[in-house]
Amino acid sequence: MSKRRGIMMTALGAGVTYLMRNKQARDKLFSTVSGMVKKSNSSTESKTRPRIEVK
Repeated sequence: MSKRRGIMMTALGAGVTYLMRNKQARDKLFSTVSGMVKKSNSSTESKTRPRIEVK
């Protein structure tokens, strides 16, 4: 494993450990990610053409 990859894995592990121990930070992160996903979906929908159903 390269030194850079080892440092990245250590940082990731530290972040996960922090989020596991700190519920307030975890909730804030999840709400932020959820908001970003919703915003991304709404901007994607506006760029697509509307569906036309044929019966």
